[in-house]
Parts: sequence; C-alpha cells; structure tokens
Amino acid sequence: MMGTDLQVIHPTRSQIEGGNAERMPSLQTSANTDLDLLAVWIKVHADGSPHTRRAYGRIGRRFVDALGRAGRGMKRATVDDVQAALETMRLKEDGSPASAATVNTTIAAVKALLGFAHQVGYARFNAAPLIKLRKAPRQLAQRIMSEFDTLSILRAAKPGRERILCEVAYFGGLRVSELSSLTWSQTIPRDSGELQLALVGKGDKSRHVLLPADTAKGLLAMRGHAPQTARVFAITERRINYILKAIVKRAGGNPSASPHWLRHAHASHAIDNGAPITLVSQTLGHADLKTTSVYAHARPNESSSRYLKCK
Repeated sequence: MMGTDLQVIHPTRSQIEGGNAERMPSLQTSANTDLDLLAVWIKVHADGSPHTRRAYGRIGRRFVDALGRAGRGMKRATVDDVQAALETMRLKEDGSPASAATVNTTIAAVKALLGFAHQVGYARFNAAPLIKLRKAPRQLAQRIMSEFDTLSILRAAKPGRERILCEVAYFGGLRVSELSSLTWSQTIPRDSGELQLALVGKGDKSRHVLLPADTAKGLLAMRGHAPQTARVFAITERRINYILKAIVKRAGGNPSASPHWLRHAHASHAIDNGAPITLVSQTLGHADLKTTSVYAHARPNESSSRYLKCK
C-alpha cells in the first residue's frame, strides 16, 4: 500500500461496547438518512471557512456513496465497512491515485463525521477511534519552484486577468480559496501605489498583505464599475487550478504544479532573499511559526555537501 496507510486496530468486545453498550446516546438529531446527518454536520460548522465546509461536503458525500454501494450505512457501519469505503476513496473521482496528504485529509474528515454521528445518537457505534493514520511524508522541497521557473510562469500567462491572477497568487502568497473569494471591498489602495489586501484565511484569521505597485495598477484596472461586493476574479477554485495548469504547460514547467505552488514559492523566495521569517509567517497567515520554518530548510538545490572538501 502506497502513501498514507490505513491501520485498523482490532479491539476487544469490551472496547467497542463497554458497560453501557445497549444504551444509545441521547438522540440529538432528527436526521433519518446518512445524507441528512451529513447536512446537519456541515451546518454545525457554519462559522467555519467556506473552503472547509465544501471539503467536508465533498468528502462526506463520497463516503456515504461508498457505504451505500456496499449496502451499508453509518447507523450500522462496522470497522470493516469503514475501511472498505475509505479504500475506494484513495482514488480521485477521475480514477487517478490521490496524494498521501489528500488521503490524510479524507480520512480525518471521515473520522470526524463518524464521531459526530455517534455523539448525536445517529450511529450505534463509533469506529473512528479505531482508524489510525501514518504521518504523511512532507514533499515540500519538490513543490518549490526556483525564481526563474516562477518568472517563466508569470511571463507565460496571458496579459490581463490571467497574468494578474498569477501575480496576486505569488506576490500575495494567497491560498486558492482566498483568490477565488477575494472581493473588491478587500482591496485598499495605498499612497505608495501598492495595494493592500485585507484577507480572512483559515480559522477566520485576518491578515493584511501588500501587492507591488505594478501588480496593483493592473488589478485595479480590471475593476471597471464592479461593486464592492463583487468578486475580483469571479471564478471557482477548480477553474483557477485549470488555468494555472495551462500556463505551466505553456511555460514548460512541472505538470504537477498547482496554484498553491506559487504560495510555496513566495515563502521560499522571500526567506532566501532575507525576509524575516516572522514577517513571512504573518504574510502567509500561518498559525504557527514552525509551519513557516520548513521553508528555511526545503532547499532542493542546496546541500551542506557543497561545504565539504573534495578528495
């Protein structure tokens, strides 16, 4: 099994049932079907980010569908049923293998859904604690582009909205969800000619980033008479990914590149050029400085071996 392996710990009867096994938890939902329960679970996260809710909905529907094809449901799902459903979700909807990180995210979401189903009395047993994950290996170094490769992508983008989209992603260090949801009310022109973006990222954490004057000029020229509430790019995250893939292909870059690679490039290049790691962390909206510090070490073209004496 490649990537993130799913381990099933076979419990004893008492571990699953316990002393009050015959007593159902207090019923706290009127959901009658798995899809009803999924809708309730997503509503519980109403104050979370739209990106998270969309991911939960997408993963939840795939899980419910996988259980349904096997003739099972969450109310009576066993550990084996959950394992079988998750195995089918190791593949993307197009049939290609999902990355280790994607598998990790999928299983974590399913575990949370199963736990919620048991907590509100919808499911008799909770298989979630019995599903363990192996830590997915970090492959950050492979996802960091050189400044030359990044510049090649920016130049390969068509003038206008396509190029501005890439520049905002790179110079702002934005997540694809932040690009897609960005509105004109979040753009604040500065006297310096730069443009300040007021962003709300993961966990509703707010931050401000600056875009260079040239990028700011091009971005503001796109607005026309659009109202404050209008989205700047008005396209989906999937469309943004499709656009970047096409640009990378024209630039002759790595076909695995995604919009998030521009965010990785921002962090790596800024640190390489002397930016304080605390400033980079603040710009990217990282909750922990440790998350940013990995960019100081993920240097695919650097190695301490270069500092050793040759024979």
